[in-house]
Amino acid sequence: MVSVDFKEERNNILVGILMIVLSILFLFFMGRSMVQSTQSFWNGCVMEHLLD
Repeated sequence: MVSVDFKEERNNILVGILMIVLSILFLFFMGRSMVQSTQSFWNGCVMEHLLD
């Protein structure tokens, strides 16, 4: 059997939690950016149709 030190196991758990938090933040900011760009795109399309 391979024994793993408790300290090393704790560090691995902390790194895993940190990676999960960073990925959630990344998805949140990317999603928000996509929503804003889509809204500005549709607002621009409405203005083009009104000018025609």
